Parts: sequence; structure tokens; C-alpha cells
Amino acid sequence: MTNENRKKGTLAKGTPWGHVLLIVGAGVVVCFQVGKAPPVIPSIRAELDMSLFSAGWILSSFNIIGLLLGSIIGALSDAFGHRRLLLGGLICQAAGSLMGALAHSVPLLLATRVLEGMGYLMAAVSAPSLITRLVQPGDLRLALSIWSTWLPAGSATIMLITPAITFFFGWRGLWLINAAILAGYAVLVKRYTVTLKARTRRKKVLLGRIWRDIRITSTSMGPILLALSLSAFALQWLAVMGFLPTLLIEDYGLSTGKASILTGIMVGVCVPGNLSGGWLLQKGFRRWHLIALSSLVMGCCSLAIYQVSIPFSFRYFASLAFSGIGGLLPAAVLSGAPVHAPHEEQVATTNGLIMQGAQLGQVLGPPILALIVSNLGGWQAAPMLLIPTAGLGILLSFGLAALERK
Repeated sequence: MTNENRKKGTLAKGTPWGHVLLIVGAGVVVCFQVGKAPPVIPSIRAELDMSLFSAGWILSSFNIIGLLLGSIIGALSDAFGHRRLLLGGLICQAAGSLMGALAHSVPLLLATRVLEGMGYLMAAVSAPSLITRLVQPGDLRLALSIWSTWLPAGSATIMLITPAITFFFGWRGLWLINAAILAGYAVLVKRYTVTLKARTRRKKVLLGRIWRDIRITSTSMGPILLALSLSAFALQWLAVMGFLPTLLIEDYGLSTGKASILTGIMVGVCVPGNLSGGWLLQKGFRRWHLIALSSLVMGCCSLAIYQVSIPFSFRYFASLAFSGIGGLLPAAVLSGAPVHAPHEEQVATTNGLIMQGAQLGQVLGPPILALIVSNLGGWQAAPMLLIPTAGLGILLSFGLAALERK
């Protein structure tokens, strides 16, 4: 943080933790839209006569906008204000969830998931950048490690309550309730962050500045390695999490409610992993160590998760370790954005590139896993995708180590 920032009032005396937690809460409700889909995939498939491959796109289409526009949205956030973009993201998701509840065809449902993905991306790049501008320098790693819990916290929470909601209202009611939650939270954010209006840095050639930020960031090795590392993680995590309810139902005959709760617990254990990652960084652990360890454990656990010859308890424990130890990685990557951004004015652009990497993994993971499972012998073939991806994560950590040694 610079003295200029302090003079312009973007920081209060001490870190405003109430505002930080409010922003993190916005991320959590945004991630309800990630976690609401996996538990109800069987119901959606039955109602809309959907194949497993198409169901994979219900999970992945959410991330297409981020894959295509991550860096651009990040640069726009830097230019027009992080608070504005966060509010826009909440409203965009509310609209997508509302329209999804009314969708009666697969293409229309996919389109609404893309709209929800736009809102997700807007929040994903603006919220951590807003947090970065609010907190005191000594609190930055802690604040960003708390932020890194947004995805598992939101996904796990909605998964745990989905059985009760769908019992009374079905999957369409789940979509409608999420639309109301998002709209309500947008009102809270607008009301309680009115004093935190982010600076708009309008210049004569705004478009030129946006493209300059994108060019500089997307050609810097640090942001590229961070983006690819999160991409490898996201591919594995969403592919495993997204189809875990289906796996539990098909292999063990569990009810949709039980499968949803077990998956929610699996997702939830990622939260202490995220927080531990921030704590370990604060204690002096190297970023690349956490990325390498997470990738190694995730690769090993994927063998056990899809090994049909071992007991259920071991397979499920492997999924918990997969998520919990894997959770170290997002904290390590996201805390690297302010460190590896080419300039402090390009932190959101760097976050945008990192999220673009995450979306790449999330777009590719579920459909590819579905193809492998459908054509190469069932769920036991899943490690054919997951283990090489984990190996890629380890290699990327070595590249980041070499860069940070400089």
C-alpha cells in the first residue's frame, strides 16, 4: 500500500475487518451458485433427459465467461472500480439464477449458467482487489487467506442445506431461493460499503490503458505461473467435487440427500486448508512448497477415490484429504497476486488472469472426466486425467520457485 492510497482515504486506521468479512460473505453467496448444481444433477438429468456429458457442461458452462474474459474483466475492475463490479456481479448472478429456475430446455439452462458465470467472474476479480486496498500491509496475507475460503465455504454451505430445500421446493425452488439471496446481499453490500467507493481512474484513453494492463500482465511470468497452477488445481477439484454425488449414488446407492451432505463435508474441509495455507505463508513457508505438496497429495488421493476394490470409508477419507490438503494451494496462489502483479495498479488485472486460469481448469475438468468415465471403463478410469494434471501442478511449482528465487 502506498502513502498516496492512505491520503486518498482508501484505508482506515487499522484494517476494517467488518468490511472485509462483508466482502468475503459476498463471495460465499456467489459460490452458492457453484455448489447448488452438483447435488441436483441427477434430478436435472431426469427432468430434462440429459446425458452425463451434458451434465458436465451444466457444471462447466458456469466458467466459460471467466475463461474468455478473465483478464478483461480484471482490467475493467481496475479502471472503473472494484465495488461497482462486485455489486454488478451479485445482480448478474441473481438474474441468471432467476431465469434458470424458469428454463425448460438444456440449451436455455446452459445459457443461464453462463450468465451466472459472468457474475461469478465479476466478484472473483473485484472482491480480493477491494480487500487488498482496504487492509493494512501486515494483515494482507491473513485477509487474502480468509478470502480464499469463499469457494469451498459457499459450495459446502449450499450443499449441506440443499437436501432440505429440494425436498420442499425441488431444484427450481433452489434456483429461486438463490436468486433472492443474491439480490438481498447486493442490497447489503450497496448499503454498508457506500463509504468505500473505489477510486475510478478515468483517463483520456481508457481503452488503451485497459489493453496495456492486459498486455503487461498476460506477458509477465509470475501471473502466468500462478494462473496455470490454479488451473491445474481447479480442473481436479471441480471434476472430483462436481461428480462425487453422482459417484456416491451410482456406486453405493445413496440417496440424493446423503450424497449431497457427504459432498458438502468434503468441500467444507477445504476451508481449514485455505486458512492453514495463509497461516503457513505467514510463518515463512514458501509459496511453491504449498503448491507442490497440494498437487502431490491430490494426485495420490485421486487413485484411492476411484479405486473400486477398497472400502467406502477409505475412498471417502481420500476425498477429504484431497480437498483439505489441496486447499493449501488456492491460498498460496491468491496471496501471490499482489506480489507478482507487474504494478500495484494491476492487481485486479492479475487476479483476472489467475481466475481465467481457474476457469480454464473448471471448464475442461468435468466434461473431460465425463468422457473418460463414459468411454474408458467407468469411474476407475478417472485418474487418467487427474494424475497427469497433478504432475503438471508440481512442475509449475518448480517454475514459480525459480522465479521467486530471483
